[in-house]
Amino acid sequence: MSITTRHPWFWPLVVTALMQTESAYLSRAIPVVGPVITEAAGVGPEYIGYLTSMISLGTMWFLMAGGPMLRRLGPTRLLQCGAITGALATLAITTGNMPMLLLGALFIGVGYGPSPPAGSDILSRNSPPGARSLIFSIKQSAVPLGGALAGLIVPTLTIAYDWRIAMVVSALLAFACALAVQPLRAGIDVTRNSEGSLGLAGFLSPRSLAAPFRAMRLSPLLWPLSYVGSCFAVVQGCLFAFHVTYLTTELGFSLAVAGFVFATMQIIGVFARVIMGWVADRLGSALRALLLLSGASATMALATAAIGSAWPVWLVTAVAAVTGFAAASWNGVYLSEVAHVVGSEHVGDATSGSTFFTFIGYVVGTSAFATAVAVNGSYALTFAIIAAMPVSAGFVLLRLVRR
Repeated sequence: MSITTRHPWFWPLVVTALMQTESAYLSRAIPVVGPVITEAAGVGPEYIGYLTSMISLGTMWFLMAGGPMLRRLGPTRLLQCGAITGALATLAITTGNMPMLLLGALFIGVGYGPSPPAGSDILSRNSPPGARSLIFSIKQSAVPLGGALAGLIVPTLTIAYDWRIAMVVSALLAFACALAVQPLRAGIDVTRNSEGSLGLAGFLSPRSLAAPFRAMRLSPLLWPLSYVGSCFAVVQGCLFAFHVTYLTTELGFSLAVAGFVFATMQIIGVFARVIMGWVADRLGSALRALLLLSGASATMALATAAIGSAWPVWLVTAVAAVTGFAAASWNGVYLSEVAHVVGSEHVGDATSGSTFFTFIGYVVGTSAFATAVAVNGSYALTFAIIAAMPVSAGFVLLRLVRR
């Protein structure tokens, strides 16, 4: 199918947004029924943090070594491969034993891995400069959209049937998305290099694994930007990984209510990413937009910590909605700034490198959160502690803005 239209960015945006929605859905499918899955595995509810860390580790593994796959297969084909990998991994976790849960979570993360570099590669070639932040943010709004769908669908199927049925349905949806974009692949993957071969050895080679570190040499701004991204990732990752578990195990809300609250947080995040992309374009500075979000993210981490078990559902939902705006709207603006500071021919590599280091925040943040809860026994206290991370990012952003 040809992608030539009045707006040549339209179909590339549709493809990247659909596949981003799918990969985000799978990555959220485990946390939204975390208490049920950890109970089936015979471990404590805080262990959901370690499963979430494994998802992030899988993504980091791909970002380290997946660059040659992007050039060899093309971005759309790579997104399809990621969807299929995630679907198979989701089926694997239905065994319910902890080793398979960890392995399945790892490969769900590998399946998510193509989304940042492949999406940025596609959109950087098809986005008009004056709307780059907005278009990147529209694509990134698919992340909370996928999370919202997971928050609505997975708990509903779990309550009505079983969590394993919910995972099977999730896998089938991923297979369907991979099939749906096939007619558009040839028109988008025009930069694919069909020469050469790919093998597992290349995926594990020291040169491939060192790719993120080489990519960081493309611009001196990538290191501070990656630090900022990792700080935002700590708060976002912990809020998304533990919100349902926090509401159900510490505050006593039902899984249905917690799933609804989580979905609300994600849905607001959809609109928030688009709005913040527009704001960044109007300000003419993605850095200024990120600076605003650093303060908002810290504030809402503290607000989440303040939620009480006697609060009415509407108030808990309202806090979650504002949290979704503050903590989940930075990604598209951040990726557009990464694309801005390097040449267009290096966007895929720079995105992989910077996103790799950003994902350290997801891995370390959720694992440290789980460990802290095991030590201090309080999700609320730990949410308050992580508010320091976006404050730290704010100081770095302030220096970058003043340059």
